[in-house]
Amino acid sequence: MSTSGRAVMAVAMLAGFYLLALGIVAGLLAFDIGLYRSMGGLHLGVLKLWALSAAVGYPVVRVVFLTRHRAADDELPGVLVTREQQPALWGLVDRIAERTALRGPAEIRLVPEVNAGVLEETRLLGLIPGKRHLVIGVPLLLGLTEGELEAVLAHEFGHYSNRDVRLAGVTLAGRRALLHTIGGFHARADQHRAEEAAKLAAKAEKRLAKGRKPSSEEAGGGIDRMLAGLFTLYAKLYFRVSEAVGRRQEYAADLVAAHLAGRDATASALRKVPVLDSAQDFYLGSFATIGWEAGLLPPVGQVYGGLAHLLSDPKRRQELAEYALDLPEHAPDPYDSHPPIARRVAAVEALPEDGRGPGAAGPALALLREPERVLAELEVVTLAPEAAGKERVEWSELVRRAMAAHARESAGPACDALTALGLPPTVHGLLDALDAGRAQEFTDRLPRSEQAAAATGRAALDAARPLLRGELGRVTVLALVESGRAAWELSWSGPAELRLPDGFADAFEAALDAACADEPDTAPLRALLAAGPVTA
Repeated sequence: MSTSGRAVMAVAMLAGFYLLALGIVAGLLAFDIGLYRSMGGLHLGVLKLWALSAAVGYPVVRVVFLTRHRAADDELPGVLVTREQQPALWGLVDRIAERTALRGPAEIRLVPEVNAGVLEETRLLGLIPGKRHLVIGVPLLLGLTEGELEAVLAHEFGHYSNRDVRLAGVTLAGRRALLHTIGGFHARADQHRAEEAAKLAAKAEKRLAKGRKPSSEEAGGGIDRMLAGLFTLYAKLYFRVSEAVGRRQEYAADLVAAHLAGRDATASALRKVPVLDSAQDFYLGSFATIGWEAGLLPPVGQVYGGLAHLLSDPKRRQELAEYALDLPEHAPDPYDSHPPIARRVAAVEALPEDGRGPGAAGPALALLREPERVLAELEVVTLAPEAAGKERVEWSELVRRAMAAHARESAGPACDALTALGLPPTVHGLLDALDAGRAQEFTDRLPRSEQAAAATGRAALDAARPLLRGELGRVTVLALVESGRAAWELSWSGPAELRLPDGFADAFEAALDAACADEPDTAPLRALLAAGPVTA
């Protein structure tokens, strides 16, 4: 389909969205006028039906036409970089623009997501061009070579050359309008349901006070929920049509990237991007934010920049390389604007050999001047406001203190149960409880499954033993950590490693088994704890 044809389709679909809303309102007006004429004037029944029509038409007008949409700039937090600040990065972009004879972006914005994209401030539903923006995700700079980054950026210029950016303005406007409308109807429905539930609860309370059975009536979302369902059906049709166009655009942009940066560099970049996306998610959850609840963050600039440590670890690098070579094959999603990445890679690798190889092998991050400062600025503009109050510590200390805080939280139920028994909330307090035959009293105060709580006799003892053993292990580890005899060590290759005193791990399991036996023997574990100072 030609660019003009795609533009016409997108505009028609977007116009159809508003026509649907206007059609609902016009249909209601026609119904009201026809009702008035057929009834020969105003009657109570007419007024009731008019009120019902208004109840349907008002939310359509209110949500679709009167509610303001959020500006696009509100959705693009990041760091703007000028030519003076980052000449090497701008130089790469300018070279691509020159080779394609296209107008380059007016600004480059660095963002924390694994993404690169273009945005053009068009008018008349994207038909009149405007200011262009280029967005580059910092993880791409951390994980790609210069040659691969050139391929990614060349892909975005491929959208420029295909005039896809203007079309994207139309389809994006339609997507936002539909999602905004559907969300607005659901929000109104949720509010209506909450108000109705409050009224029903008040009625139920009055009926109970009078000794009467409460009504079984449940609150619903009203007409707004029905309208949300109607516009959702249209949204599915719109997304299927517009995203099918988007998938064709992606293949065309990949061909432009292969022409500009080379087949091999383009294929390599396509393989790495989903790998970087997975690595970024894992890194943020397992490393960067590990100490968030404890009030800790990595050093300044390392919340995002620390991904480089993970990517450079030999074991992780091997894992990621294997993933890149064996990308999962997914069936095309009719609502996805991008084809499956494996199919895009296959299409590029099927191109003839061009002799250019993988391109510049240097790290893409080298294109940035003072990358540490840029990464620090990115944290300022993208992290939650609470981040400003977190303590910044080195990675080794971050892991040690964060895991210690997790250990204290994990041992919390056992400490609470011991306090309830009038015993010290320490490992020695729990050992004293075992020696005094109070194991069941202790486990009865721990959170348990319904099945475990209902068990009696021998079944209760068998169900409680693993629970008791687990809690004893947790308070023992906490005691070792808080006395300085054990600590967690940072490992980029896997989970943080708990370093126990020499010889402790060998005897620990047997000591726990002895302490949790039918006839508890706490002496082995007490002996292990007595080998060094333990204060908790």
